[in-house]
Amino acid sequence: MSAVTQDELMYLQSQLEGLESIFMELMPFGIELKRQHVQDYYDKRFDAATKPVSSVAETELRRQFNTKANQVRNLVDSAESLGDAGNKLNLIRAAASLPEERSKGLLNSVLQLCKGLVTETKADPVLFKEIISSKELRAVEARVLLGSTMFIIADQVMYGEQPLPLRDLLGQFLQMVRQEGLLTRNDPFLIEAQCAMEALELDAEAAEEEAEAQGQAQA
Repeated sequence: MSAVTQDELMYLQSQLEGLESIFMELMPFGIELKRQHVQDYYDKRFDAATKPVSSVAETELRRQFNTKANQVRNLVDSAESLGDAGNKLNLIRAAASLPEERSKGLLNSVLQLCKGLVTETKADPVLFKEIISSKELRAVEARVLLGSTMFIIADQVMYGEQPLPLRDLLGQFLQMVRQEGLLTRNDPFLIEAQCAMEALELDAEAAEEEAEAQGQAQA
């Protein structure tokens, strides 16, 4: 595992925050991923946030909104260097890559598996087993695998012909990343994936408790 500097970690954190903004704020509202459209969106958000409350510190709020807009615009620019910025996998790849990693491409098995995950919510068992046993994975592939799994809006994926809980897939990738030492413990993508895993496990526990309570009520 190659060392990652504090500046590189801050860069990745900014990219990850931009990716979260795209998937959670922009895409649900159909905002086109163009620089001016992104800026217009956050300008409108800023206006809406400041008008009702006269005591808001506008300078600080403007700084926060500009930071978020810049994160998204920079990520869109990076994704466009990989192809179409509207392609979810390009956005994830751009966010998960340091600048020097972006031009080197990904292992084909990782690229194909992640394409299936983000476009069809499917995980090819053959590709999955190839990845899990691979000794060629780099940090960027680890981040793309985690990112592609984290940003699926579903409880499960199709693993071949069988449904597989998303937490099981993410758990396998997390275990692999830790065992192989692919990412530093303070890598933003690893931290975010661990948080996502905890949330998925809590959701599963809550669903099991609810099902048990319903069963007892019907008994």
